[in-house]
Amino acid sequence: MVEVSMSAGKKAKASFEKVAKKKPDPTGLALGKKAQAALVQKDYASAKELFQRAQAICEASVNKAMKTKRAKPSGSQEAEIKVAPANPKDDMANEVNLPQPGSDGHVIAKSKINLPRGAYNYAINTSSRLAEHLTATGGKWQTRFPPEPNGYLHIGHAKAMHFDFGVAEKYGGNTYLRFDDTNPAAEKQEYIDSILSSVEWLGYKPFKVTYSSDYFVKLHELAVQLIKNGQAYVCHQTKTETAASRQVLQGFQLHCARNNLSRHETPLPAGAESPYRHRSVEENLRLFEEMSKGVWEEGSCCLRMKGDLRSDITSMWDLAAYRIKFAEHPRSLDVHCIYPTYDYAHCLVDSLEQITHSLCTLEFETRQAPNGPYYWLLDALDMYKPITWEFARCNITYNVLSKRKLNALVSQGHVNGWDDPRLLTLEGLRRRGYTPTALNRFCQELGVTRNDNIQHLERLEGCVREELEDEVDRRFAVLDPLPIIISNHPDGSLPVECPLHPKFPERGMRTLNFTQTVYIERDDFRESDDKSFYGMAPGKTVRLLFGYNITCVRVNKDDAGEIIFIEATYDETSLGTKPPKGTLHWAGLDFTHGEVRIYEKLFSVEIPGKRVADANTITGTQDEATGDDQNCDWLTQLNPNSLTVYQNALLEPAISKLTATWSTPRFQLQRLGYFTLDRDSTFHAPVLNRIVTLKESKELTFMRKSKK
Repeated sequence: MVEVSMSAGKKAKASFEKVAKKKPDPTGLALGKKAQAALVQKDYASAKELFQRAQAICEASVNKAMKTKRAKPSGSQEAEIKVAPANPKDDMANEVNLPQPGSDGHVIAKSKINLPRGAYNYAINTSSRLAEHLTATGGKWQTRFPPEPNGYLHIGHAKAMHFDFGVAEKYGGNTYLRFDDTNPAAEKQEYIDSILSSVEWLGYKPFKVTYSSDYFVKLHELAVQLIKNGQAYVCHQTKTETAASRQVLQGFQLHCARNNLSRHETPLPAGAESPYRHRSVEENLRLFEEMSKGVWEEGSCCLRMKGDLRSDITSMWDLAAYRIKFAEHPRSLDVHCIYPTYDYAHCLVDSLEQITHSLCTLEFETRQAPNGPYYWLLDALDMYKPITWEFARCNITYNVLSKRKLNALVSQGHVNGWDDPRLLTLEGLRRRGYTPTALNRFCQELGVTRNDNIQHLERLEGCVREELEDEVDRRFAVLDPLPIIISNHPDGSLPVECPLHPKFPERGMRTLNFTQTVYIERDDFRESDDKSFYGMAPGKTVRLLFGYNITCVRVNKDDAGEIIFIEATYDETSLGTKPPKGTLHWAGLDFTHGEVRIYEKLFSVEIPGKRVADANTITGTQDEATGDDQNCDWLTQLNPNSLTVYQNALLEPAISKLTATWSTPRFQLQRLGYFTLDRDSTFHAPVLNRIVTLKESKELTFMRKSKK
């Protein structure tokens, strides 16, 4: 068992007290008292664990300390604190207010005030279906996280997982990890493996791992039943013809709205319906069987659900249920040649898996409306109907999270794969050095709302920076080395003791060698000094961090006028004394050569896809399919300086030894930022990725001050 120091226990206490002051949850405060008792008994390991648990309880609480103004006693700076009454719900559950399984909000799985005239609420469970569901689940909450394996997961999926798994865990329920593998043309086993790895890395444990393809036989049977009910038909319209029909329907909607006509009492215009919509049940069954046997060519026909063409919800206009795809499936290989669509399979598998709460992002809101296709299909097949609830997507500045755009970046070579550290894919963040705890904390701080918003990248960076500040040791590296020859050096090497962490001396020291030749950053030297420059200049004395003072006495250049090395003297009496104006990190002759990768923002504008004039807004004429401003190529907004590689950096010798560890080492390169070893590293050629800079941006600092 790892020994825990008194300092670590006190640090955990201070962190807990900071949170408890703002959110004094009674349970958390009680646990904090137990932690304090353990601290007094010098059981630092138990104290640290209890304080951390107490802090987590307070962070999740809705209790907030309320300040009451009163006259302050003379000489006192204390303010009276009033604790808000206890609330058993945490912030997330309180905000979304999800119905309990079996409650009235489950009987009517979804409702909507003022349904359009002629519309019907399909989201009402019959008593028999709800009873069957509750018997199957035992009344437990059941959610699902349903990624499509057509790419790697990103930070938006982390937010969805935090909600899906968090809701179920809070109420002692279960969460399915279900792969929506209904489009073999875009899916790969590589993506499935990556998703499984990312879910595990974030610390989530699914109740079951399932696939929509597990239900292909049952889904086919339900499609046959839908045809027999007269609620599905095989359509041979081309994409162009289908689009033309939808344009006619849009015109019909506009005509009814302008003339205050009831859509359900007004005849449909010519061309609104597919000419194949009224085929007989027998013909549709025959054609669907031919589709499943591969008789028809890909794209020649599809099975469509016979929805409501008069509905104001466009997704009710006869969506496709099955299409022909002669592509090998990652799991079922070439057994099938027709595949269900998302709109068909999603709700049915939710029902078959007895999901109580189907939580999706807002783009599915109309599909999951009480008069939308999600509930229409379940009602048509007399199946159990889950509760659905929609929340806002996670959008972050200077990045794209659309899988279509991520795929374009990868396939067109703008980045180096799905795990490129510049991307906000979970594999990319993991490779860059982000921790699962930092990402989960970010998702917790975001919360779950229905309001579309764009989060600043600096907020995500702040979560990992704050975690690493106290957790990781310090090291030295020089990215762009400039040699300095110490003319009065006694030869050999002089040991310099450097703390592993200046704030925590109990962690120990490391010894670096002050050799006759040392190296500083080339940017830390100027031939012309000024008051604002803290680096080295001719005749100027600076301190080598934790080491000696050195003074520049000569600058040596090549024939082209480039500086090749500096001559300096050192003050042997300066070790441990008060430093001069400038303090520089440095490297000795025994440092290891390695590669350092410095990552900056992937895009040069806050919201890629917006014109520069509108880059900080989300208004303007937009492309309906992408949400981008028209005539704006988002790829031209890539930052050409998003990656800088220093191939000849000098690294502290201890860094090379970290390549042999199984864990992911993280450390601070003093004055440079927080770093980790990349998977490309070897013992003799380490490769470092910068996780995040040392300080938050001026933009985020300004934002925080503005809030105060």
